[in-house]
Amino acid sequence: MYLLRGGFALVVVSYSEGFADLDTGARVFHRCWKPQEPRIAVVGIHGYTVHSGFYMHVGSALASHGFAVCMPDVRGHGKTAASESDRGYVDSFNYFLTDLESFSKHVLKELGVERLVLLGHSMGGLVVLYYVAKYGRVGDAVVAIAPAILIPISTSAYIAAAIASKLTPRKRVRLPFTEEQIKRAMENQDREALKHIKDPELALRSTTIRLLYEIWKASREFWKYAKNIRIPLLLVHGEKDDIIPVEASRKAYNAVSSKMKELKLYPQMGHGVLSEVGWREAVKHIANWIESVLQENHG
Repeated sequence: MYLLRGGFALVVVSYSEGFADLDTGARVFHRCWKPQEPRIAVVGIHGYTVHSGFYMHVGSALASHGFAVCMPDVRGHGKTAASESDRGYVDSFNYFLTDLESFSKHVLKELGVERLVLLGHSMGGLVVLYYVAKYGRVGDAVVAIAPAILIPISTSAYIAAAIASKLTPRKRVRLPFTEEQIKRAMENQDREALKHIKDPELALRSTTIRLLYEIWKASREFWKYAKNIRIPLLLVHGEKDDIIPVEASRKAYNAVSSKMKELKLYPQMGHGVLSEVGWREAVKHIANWIESVLQENHG
């Protein structure tokens, strides 16, 4: 338990971690940051290759605004991957969606709150947007940061991955990032944010062809359902993002049917909006936007 300054007051925030058995059959590890009297729950979904431990600073910062924040390690990632063969593997992207719904219901029940915001970064942004677009049974608003909904990939590579995914689904392959992309990402990281990372050794060093293909496929299929998104939506993107182009968020902004929607761009930031220099400003904007949703709904 610790004190954080949120707005003009000190907020007591407690941190917890553990496993939750979902009705989907998954046993997921998760981390939670809870103020004494949470006004709303925020379920956050991390990006590809990393896990909830990379967002410690984000969880505590949002909790200082009175939001209870819970983040699971999704299948194939972090401590949810129970064995080495599970790391970097998922049978179907749809498991991410059903797990998200089940975990969200679990969080709402545990916290005793009714309001929920879904938040996701990169692959997590794809997960929350796809879920809301295709199912949308839980969630009062959604925040997507650099969502992986427009992935630069050639048609030939996509077809090859589709075939390999069926023939050798657990085949290990390199992560789809260039050395230059990784170098730029590390150069832009905020040192203070890096200090708070827990269990960095659990980040994926390789992936399976099935997981890679499932992400690519979902990023294409999402657009068939995008217009179904009607709840309040905040899209956040760094204009220097060289992993997921900023056009992804611009296109999504125009494709959804939400009446309350905002596209927030950061000209000097790349893919790691939540961990690069300037992340505090981005998280503060997200918190203020969630506040505006609360006020709008309470009218």
